[in-house]
Amino acid sequence: MNTLAEAFRLINNIVRIGQVAEVDVSRARARVQAGDNLTGWQPWVSARTGTSLEWDPPTVGEQVVLLSPSGDLAQAIIVTGLYRQNVPSQSADEHKRVYPDGASITYDHVKKELVASFPGKVNVNITGNATINVGGNATTAVAGICKVNAQKIHHNDGNPVVTTGHVCHFTGLPHGDGSSTVTAGK
Repeated sequence: MNTLAEAFRLINNIVRIGQVAEVDVSRARARVQAGDNLTGWQPWVSARTGTSLEWDPPTVGEQVVLLSPSGDLAQAIIVTGLYRQNVPSQSADEHKRVYPDGASITYDHVKKELVASFPGKVNVNITGNATINVGGNATTAVAGICKVNAQKIHHNDGNPVVTTGHVCHFTGLPHGDGSSTVTAGK
């Protein structure tokens, strides 16, 4: 083979743009179609793979960059993140993440606003203590039943709460009833 043609081919293969053809999530490898070339099973770049981990495999059809040391596509690594026509925002002020089911997390650093939208179930599991501080107003809107399970509930570290929903066993009329598990301050 002509050494000049071979050198030119290797130089052209150092950086290639391609499209993900197949993904093997169990091995964290993908194959990329770059022009007439279909790569072997190559690793993709992740934001973190050390003690902090992030898992976000590429998607078939996603446009990527192949970086190939010495132009050898067998050594290529896949760099994801080239937009085609699926840009999730037109704002320079937002950091936005959109998932295949429509869930999204958006932070606008100019408005200082975080919006998380989930079409399904959300679980937050905290094994230690938790504190939520709100510097302004807070609103909770629940379309169904809101359940709170706790040994005791203290509003402003106050005295026992008196409710009027208690019915007297003797008269059948409602009257105040003090709670020893729900307390409120003035």
